[in-house]
This record gives sequence, C-alpha cells and structure tokens, in this order.
Amino acid sequence: MRNKKSRKVAVLEALSRGFTQRTLDAGYMDDPESRKAYGEYFGTVGFEKGAAISREIRNRNLLAFEGKKRLSMVDLGTGTGEFVRGLSEGFLPENAAGIDLLCVDRSMAVLQDFSDLWSPSGPIRLRLLPALLPETKELLKEVEGGIDLLSMANLLAENEARLPEFRELLATLFTRLSPGGMMVLVEPADKRSSRSLLSLGDDLMILFPDLRVDAPCPNDRRGPCPALDDPGDWCHEDRPMAFSSALTRTAASLGHVKDSLKMTYLLLSRREGRVEGDSRPTLRLVSPLHKEKGLSWGLFCDGRSLIRLRLLNRNRDRDTKSFGRLRRGDTLIDPRIGENLPASPEGPFVEWPAGRPVVGVRRPDGAPWNAQTEEG
Repeated sequence: MRNKKSRKVAVLEALSRGFTQRTLDAGYMDDPESRKAYGEYFGTVGFEKGAAISREIRNRNLLAFEGKKRLSMVDLGTGTGEFVRGLSEGFLPENAAGIDLLCVDRSMAVLQDFSDLWSPSGPIRLRLLPALLPETKELLKEVEGGIDLLSMANLLAENEARLPEFRELLATLFTRLSPGGMMVLVEPADKRSSRSLLSLGDDLMILFPDLRVDAPCPNDRRGPCPALDDPGDWCHEDRPMAFSSALTRTAASLGHVKDSLKMTYLLLSRREGRVEGDSRPTLRLVSPLHKEKGLSWGLFCDGRSLIRLRLLNRNRDRDTKSFGRLRRGDTLIDPRIGENLPASPEGPFVEWPAGRPVVGVRRPDGAPWNAQTEEG
C-alpha cells in the first residue's frame, strides 16, 4: 500500500509541477496512470467547484430556461469530467425534464473513461465528441440547435500559447447561445490564469454589447476589469471548503493546503437588463479582511475601480460590527452613496463613515445576506 500511495503522490507531483510551470504535454491525460491520479485529486476539487458554481447560479436566480423541455449544455475540455458532473447535476432540481450534455475533449479514450465511471442515465443524456480545441469544425456541427449553457474549466491555463484562438472560439460559441444562455468560465486562482480569463472576458464584452457579467463582478460591470489595471494584480475566489481526510492527507504530501475552493471565474450571459433585485450600488470584497490595531480594512471593487475601505474600531457599533466578519466575496451596499467619503490622512484608505450601517446584499456563493445570522 505504501508503494502504491507513494507512486500516486509522485505522479501528482509531476502533474502539479507541470501545471505551475506550464510544461505539461497536451496529451498528459492519455496516460491511464496520470488520468487516474488526476481524477482522484484534482478532479475531486473540480467536482466541488462545479457544484459551487451551480449553487451560485441558482442562488442568484440566473437560470433563464424555464419552460424549456430539456437543457442544452456543452462542456469544453472535459478531461476526467468531475467539474461538469458537479455543474450539471446541480441543475437537475431546476430542470426536471433533464439535460442534453455534449462533452468535448481531444481524446475519445478520456471521454469514454469519464462516461463509464459516471454512467449518467435518465435525466442526463451524454454525448461525447473528440475534437482538438480550439478548432471548431466538428464542434459547430454539433451545436447548430443552440446552447443554453456552455462551460470551460482550466483550458486557458493549459493553452497559454493559443489564447487568441480560444478567444475566437468563445466568440463564435457566444453567438450560438440561446436567449438567456450562459457561459461558465473557470480557471485556477494563480495570477497568470486569472489575468488571462479576466482579459478574455473584457475582449468578449467589447465584441458583444449584449453580454452581461452576471458574476462575480458587482453593478452590472460594463467596462474593463479594474483588477487588470495593475500588472501585478488579479482577482480570485477563496471559499472555505471541508474536503475528505484522504484528500487533505494527499494534499499535505504534495505541500498543498486544501481548506478552500480557489478559482477565478466568470458567469457571462446573453440577457437584457440587470439581474440583481436591489438597484443600489454595491461593493464586493475582493481581498481577505485585514484586522490591525484599531481598525479593519479590505480591498473592495465596485466594477469600475478598486477601493481600500477601512472601519476604525472607535466607529464600531451595532450597525457596523458585521464589517469585522466580512469574507472575501461578500457584497454590500456601497456606503459612498450620496457623498464623497474622505480619504484617510494616514494613507490611501477611504473611511467607513461613522454611523453608516453595513447593509449586506449577498454572500460569496450568491446566497442572500442573512441579517439575523450576522447579528448572532
């Protein structure tokens, strides 16, 4: 058993190093040993990411497919398939008629393994398409009827040299989205992958005036992502997550810490108008909340710029105490409404005004803010 586990860790170390250094061969999934190790470790995390995204879409009421007999989904670069499995299974309660899911990957052997291991039946009908992305000839023949939801995870990180071609691929597929159709784009949380995805989103926004950024950006963002202003900056999620003891032990063997879901993602759609029910401007916390002597502060985004906002402890009261419990990804009403808040004389901070209550809107997963929970 020890040798078996040691071999698995060695394979995972090679994969992890290849992902970080961008040195993996495009056919790494063709090796059964690598594929198995990937699925048991990276795939397990991928499943939870897919499930988390599907929950967020439901929490934000972004599903616009009511009345459709079946949901049409396409997943690009399926690999071992855990991500799209977590994503698609999460939609079944909302789509009782079921899902037609087209999975696309360079290797038919990889797709067949995924199909055999999952064995979807009944509500989910699975089709497999071997195609060397970002080439589109075979794919476009399969999606002539339109796409309700298109997903893609980690393909930009694994194809940095071909980013312009993937931009063209997604632009083409955006035109195949049904009215209200969505794109779910997910990449690793590292700076290179994050900036690639955010840049791609900006490019698509320029190409398509009807494209909406449903999440994670606040205020129906229509301009460039402010995280790209600084070449050293990026934007990512870091949501607490309890994984199995087996996975956390494997992570520790690799020198990883697995206590959260880390990713950069965009939920893009073809829809008119704003989705959020509250029309007041909001801020989203895009950093950890830092607690220092006499104050708490964080980096917030309003969809146009980044703001360093802080609350002095002397200004804490019943209406503002929840500021100190904010988590990365929380969204709240912008306290700057109707006034220009003063910058701190000690540095580049904006001060939370004394007496202005913290009014939460949504949690990182899109769930409505629960004021009673916060009071507890």
